[in-house]
Amino acid sequence: MPRSGTLDLATALANAPVVGDLTATPHWEMPDATLMQINWEVADEASLRVTPAALHPSIPTYLSFFAGFYPDSPVGPFTLVQMRLVVRAGIRPRGYCLGAVCDSEEATAALRANWGYPAVWGEATVSVRHDRIRASAAIDGRDVVVATLTHPETIGGADLMPFDNLHLVRLPGDEAALVQVDPEYSIHAADRGTPSLSLPDPQALGMRGAIQLDRAITGFTFKADTDLAPVRFAIDPSRPAVQGTRRLTAPATA
Repeated sequence: MPRSGTLDLATALANAPVVGDLTATPHWEMPDATLMQINWEVADEASLRVTPAALHPSIPTYLSFFAGFYPDSPVGPFTLVQMRLVVRAGIRPRGYCLGAVCDSEEATAALRANWGYPAVWGEATVSVRHDRIRASAAIDGRDVVVATLTHPETIGGADLMPFDNLHLVRLPGDEAALVQVDPEYSIHAADRGTPSLSLPDPQALGMRGAIQLDRAITGFTFKADTDLAPVRFAIDPSRPAVQGTRRLTAPATA
């Protein structure tokens, strides 16, 4: 039998984003983004404590750190740094976002209200040099994550697997849901490198001390045109995803 998460839902929902009409989510086009992903194995049992019951942890259990600089969006440029735990919703792998930091107040508010990103406003950077790519985030001047890729080597875009996101949110009436966010990527260039990852504050970014780094898996960076599309699926976080998933339908237009 597959294992399920043991997250205390009531505690997690206290700080979850509040999302209104999921059928009215906007569509953002965001060209020329610089993106970075690092996959890293983590301690197995502890990670179950931050995973909702609807989801199954990966085997081996690993996180997928994801950072992006978006120079062109409907709210202007912004950088978003995310801590995600790789899970299965049914049979499909997803990145359950534990927490995120965004460097734009306007983007932070929009990401929370429209797509349920558990983002807070803070310092977030993605910097690219010829020999390394570095991403970091800080909250109130306190570093919470630092990630680097060194010795980049060009690879094909078909070799990449950027996971779709799942976000725990509160809907009208205090209903709890996991919403799926599935950007598209038109990849222009990609590199694989040697990853490093540091978590100076293990309580931050929704990790609650449960994420204990074990060993690196892989890391890559890529340039792409991407988007944030309307939410298509919502999942009951307390039931297995194969039973509790519903497809959202946009209201009919005249």
